[in-house]
Amino acid sequence: MRRAALILTVTLLTAACGSTDLGGALGDILGSSTSTQSSDVRGTVDTVDANNQRISIDSQYVNNLRDTRADQWVYYDSNTRVVFEGRDYNVSDLERGDEISIRGANTGGRYVAETIEVTRDATR
Repeated sequence: MRRAALILTVTLLTAACGSTDLGGALGDILGSSTSTQSSDVRGTVDTVDANNQRISIDSQYVNNLRDTRADQWVYYDSNTRVVFEGRDYNVSDLERGDEISIRGANTGGRYVAETIEVTRDATR
């Protein structure tokens, strides 16, 4: 009994210490801070925070699995490409309500978008 409690405690501590901040639950789903595997996220834009180069999204799917969690932060950099109907745009052109599909990877403990495709424009 004591051994089982010790194993459970070590497991919980390892899980707690191994978590990363990728804007909430995306870190749990997309892997650890050393992962570089690409992942897909689909959701709706809530806000674009240009000062911190991040986008708050209401994620609906992560790697084609339904995601029912709260808003998530997705980071972007100067290499992030935004595409809508075959044309390139700036991240700052994204608006609240735009539906997007993101291809990105965990980089330095953050989920960073490589490509953001607007699948539905909120203004149309």
